[in-house]
Amino acid sequence: MGRLIILCLVCILGPSAYAETPACAMCHSSTGFTSTGSPHSEGDCTACHGAGDAHVSAPGTPGSILSFTTQSASERSEVCKACHSADHTGVQIRSHASVGVACNDCHSIHEQKTHRLPAGFERTPETSRVCASCPEDTFAQFAMSERHRLAEGSISCTDCHEPHEGSPTSQLGGFSQATCAGCHADTAGPFVFEHAASRVEGCQACHAPHGSPNRHMLTHQRPGELCYSCHAIVPQFHLGFNPSGAPAFNEDTACTNCHVAIHGSNLDRNLLR
Repeated sequence: MGRLIILCLVCILGPSAYAETPACAMCHSSTGFTSTGSPHSEGDCTACHGAGDAHVSAPGTPGSILSFTTQSASERSEVCKACHSADHTGVQIRSHASVGVACNDCHSIHEQKTHRLPAGFERTPETSRVCASCPEDTFAQFAMSERHRLAEGSISCTDCHEPHEGSPTSQLGGFSQATCAGCHADTAGPFVFEHAASRVEGCQACHAPHGSPNRHMLTHQRPGELCYSCHAIVPQFHLGFNPSGAPAFNEDTACTNCHVAIHGSNLDRNLLR
């Protein structure tokens, strides 16, 4: 009966007219397009899916309409950019596009989707719930003993990452560590004597940004091991003056007992205070 009504509409209004009316919902009601909660609920199907003439004439024929199921990520995003390019000026260079992620892989076009998370993450912000569906290994780090408080709802992924521009490395590395400084201003400086790693690799040179089993979210369990991973060349007295004896300092040494100003110092170039 429904197909008969559609065919009558096509005969009376013509294929193009039909494609621009809410009659699309007669076959596609399950998409939730008519939901009042959808920002596209008052739009025109053809604005995104293209003219429906061929689709109406031969429903189900591959290529008769832009379905968003067979097109590449770039093709799907191009449709969205037709309206939203002003909102996201850097969308052409965003990191998500480089790995084949399209706008509709993150954004629900017709209605809001529900994202299920593991127990303990009930207070996680909705924006982060979307992110959790892809980098699962990254999201798992927020369950470690030392972590940023995503599960508690204190932060969201978008507090640190801009999803439409740049890449995580360029946002958090080197001088772009300003992202971290937004919360950790006391460690950001500027200092007269900088810890060089923070200006080259950024905070991630020493800290795991999402979570770690190590104290202070360090990338190594032992602070001395972390320091020696960069500072392989040290003054002689660190090694000891007896060639056959054990080193005076090694990976088990807590370097921060002496080098207390590990983020930077205004008084000592060796970060001793």
